[in-house]
Amino acid sequence: MKLKSFDVIVIGAGVAGAAVAREMTKYALSVAVLEKNAEVACEVTKGTHAIVHAGLSVNPLTPLKNRGELMGAAMMGQLCADLDVKYQRIGKLLVAFDETQVAQLKALMQSAKRLGLMDIELIEDRSRLLEMEPNLNPDVIAALHTPNTGIVSPWGLVYGLLENAQDNGASVFVECAVTGIRWDAEAQRFLLDTRQGPFSAKYVVNAAGPFSDKVAAMVGDTSFQISLTRQEKVIFDKNYQGAVRHVVRMLNNMGAPGDFICPTVYGDLMAGVEVKPTDDFDACHTTQPGIEEHVLRSSARLIPTIPASAVIRPFSGVLNQCAGTGEFVIRSAPQLPRFLNFVLGGSGLTACYAMAQYLSLEVFPTVADAADLKTRGDFNPCRKDMPHVHDLEPEELAELIARDPRYGHVICRCETVTEGEIVEAIRRGARSVDGVKFRTRAGMGRCQGGFCGPRVIAILSRELQIPPEAVTKKGPGSYMVTALRDDHSVKGEAEHV
Repeated sequence: MKLKSFDVIVIGAGVAGAAVAREMTKYALSVAVLEKNAEVACEVTKGTHAIVHAGLSVNPLTPLKNRGELMGAAMMGQLCADLDVKYQRIGKLLVAFDETQVAQLKALMQSAKRLGLMDIELIEDRSRLLEMEPNLNPDVIAALHTPNTGIVSPWGLVYGLLENAQDNGASVFVECAVTGIRWDAEAQRFLLDTRQGPFSAKYVVNAAGPFSDKVAAMVGDTSFQISLTRQEKVIFDKNYQGAVRHVVRMLNNMGAPGDFICPTVYGDLMAGVEVKPTDDFDACHTTQPGIEEHVLRSSARLIPTIPASAVIRPFSGVLNQCAGTGEFVIRSAPQLPRFLNFVLGGSGLTACYAMAQYLSLEVFPTVADAADLKTRGDFNPCRKDMPHVHDLEPEELAELIARDPRYGHVICRCETVTEGEIVEAIRRGARSVDGVKFRTRAGMGRCQGGFCGPRVIAILSRELQIPPEAVTKKGPGSYMVTALRDDHSVKGEAEHV
């Protein structure tokens, strides 16, 4: 295969890699993102809790993480406005059930203020707490209120960052796992072996998340190791929309923020989290004890009015962090300064943009040639999201349908997703059922794809010009169709708005 050459190659298309890619397109450099999966944002980012922390990370052993969380929270609103990504600043109540926990909240507040988080208060007036959160357990006696805590669409943020990077000239390659990296001293370039053939780059950014230590080891960097935890959560039915107004969280047995329940930017509620160490990234399963005895018990203690029967989906995700302190690793590999590790972890969603700027503005200039630090004068920071019928006013919807009648054909009843949206998602890069799901929410409602699933498969088959049995859930090996109807189709009827 022909060698593909770029100035900068970013390995990994989660929120970390997407943020770096966008930042690097501000330089007059060619940028490529290599993702081993068929879809972007389909590993750690997909399973995150979607909370934008306000800056309560106060560990003296993690100064970069502390900085990233505090600065990232301040930057997230403008970033999401520029990228047309769903984001809401709703605040957090970190609650106490006894005086010992109140003392722990006071200590957290003082530490956070010393690090720069000034917009924080301890509320000990229970009537005020119940006014702020009417369904809160009345046994709560105090709460630490951080009004700058927010919620965001994590996969929406990745799509926004990458689409904006592409608008600014970046290239994205999926199903492009990196299998080897070597440094060509004569050419002063890295040579990368991938599933799509050879690539060449002057600079490489390792944003491979849970696999970043393995990628670093390809160039002889064994300076850090990754540890993994599996985290179980649930989604509640939208019938309980509004039952929780803030991120409501309790302290764990270490006196740090632990289990939570909160709204999502889409209107449903999320609760978690049962955390277990794992050494298997693919161990994204849920357990009955984890969900029933931990997650649901904790959520009921926080908000007793939401029953376990309201759960529409349990799920889990695997989170990576650097073993030991959990500090971010943003530095060059020993002996190879142009190989830049960009490894986040806990609070990585919050910190991604701030830390991408730290990499591009503080770390990269120390290793780059002066000629490569020329910034572009035509960088466009804005991106427009695809239309979402559920969010449109009647007049806007009528205008959209007049331009394209497919926006009048409902495919997903639960989330009011139309054929036009699914086609647009495919145009923007969706190649699987999950790719459509996370771009449009088709299949995320109460029936979890029971109604719309066959219709989504049929549209993917038609638009990608592949047989239905070749359509996958999330890439090779996850095929959706094992048998076809007599007419060899999975076609279903659509409804009109």
